[in-house]
Amino acid sequence: MGGPPVKIGDLGELGLIATLRDYVRLVKGSRLGFDEDASDLPVCDSQSIVINVDTFVAKTDLLPDMTWAQAGRKTAVMAMSDLVAKGTRPQVSLVSLCAPEDFETKDATEIIRGFSQYCLKNDVYFLGGDLGMSDDVILTAVALGVVDSNHIVTRGGAHVGDIIAVTGLFGLTSVAYQVLLKGLAAPESLRKRAVAEAYLPHIDFNLIPSLAKSGLVSSCMDSSDGLGKTLNTMAQQSSNLFHINRLPLASGVREFGRTHDLDELNLVMRGGEEFVCVATIPTEKWDAAERIAREVGGRLIPIGHVMSGSGVRYESSEGLVDVPLEGYDSYKEWG
Repeated sequence: MGGPPVKIGDLGELGLIATLRDYVRLVKGSRLGFDEDASDLPVCDSQSIVINVDTFVAKTDLLPDMTWAQAGRKTAVMAMSDLVAKGTRPQVSLVSLCAPEDFETKDATEIIRGFSQYCLKNDVYFLGGDLGMSDDVILTAVALGVVDSNHIVTRGGAHVGDIIAVTGLFGLTSVAYQVLLKGLAAPESLRKRAVAEAYLPHIDFNLIPSLAKSGLVSSCMDSSDGLGKTLNTMAQQSSNLFHINRLPLASGVREFGRTHDLDELNLVMRGGEEFVCVATIPTEKWDAAERIAREVGGRLIPIGHVMSGSGVRYESSEGLVDVPLEGYDSYKEWG
């Protein structure tokens, strides 16, 4: 006799993915496995199309006072960020807009305007998409780009000794969620920065593709589900330990945490939706990577090293702390 039906909410996103993986067929010669956020399609001996799909659901993703244009823009960011983390510059995008029949036309237009403008500003062709009716506003975007197959970067290529680096700072989205969703107070300057980070996330389109083209990145992943979850996923897929000795903390976040008795490690590791890339770089290639970062106007912030072992640990002033595999889950929110 079978037990009660298992609900998606009980499984969570990772559990559901594990259940569905046997139905997916990978293309012969592809470099990105099922556990990557993007997929690749070899089109000749030397080049591949890298493609990603991502979904914005108003019920779970539309923050208080967020405009519909910002929702469209964020959907574009969500779809393109995973391509960038694979060393690919997005070139083409499409979007599907599903909404209730009484959704105002001007708001639907604003969504597409926000999506289209972000594409235009970043030299990505917006080709159109699809429309449908639903009970909620649901935006599903596809982004793709063509890249030399040898330049595709996976999540699991880190080696012992590699330097772990990030392309930006963390904690501002955590502050934004505490302010917008829980009503906590923050100094006005910090509040503005945090809310802007949540409403208007941005991608560095050039740094990781430039490093990948020069063969300087051993693995990479974007941090949209939270830095802690990202680090654990990369450590797991490379069968190594990620040792973190520096928190990439944005200014003002530590003081905000102290004011509200919030753990700064959680503010950094469990924020999510920063769309910052986490990369591993061989030690002997670090100087060259820093040089390229300066040339393209990007940032590479070293936060630790890859070591033998498993999991993720943070070297705090009070000793070593295990960083759990926790972050944003579409079906459980945070956990």
